[in-house]
Amino acid sequence: MKINPELKLRTIVGESVVLMNSEGSRDMSKIMALNSTSKFLWEKLFGKDFTLEDVVNLLLDAYDVDRERAEEDAGKWVEQLTELKVIQ
Repeated sequence: MKINPELKLRTIVGESVVLMNSEGSRDMSKIMALNSTSKFLWEKLFGKDFTLEDVVNLLLDAYDVDRERAEEDAGKWVEQLTELKVIQ
């Protein structure tokens, strides 16, 4: 997996956001807000090929969570970003 390299993380009014192009829409872009964990993962993984296990290990190393919780959260993160075509 890889985060779409055309997308850029920005800070707007103190919020971490990703500007996303909307194909076939009147709006030229959509904004996806990232919470602190999503921002952390984005910064660690942007520009790299990674696996679900890589995401799990980052969560385990950075946060006080057990493996089951890290696997669940990593799966949700990857699933949501894949649906939005952020992860290729």
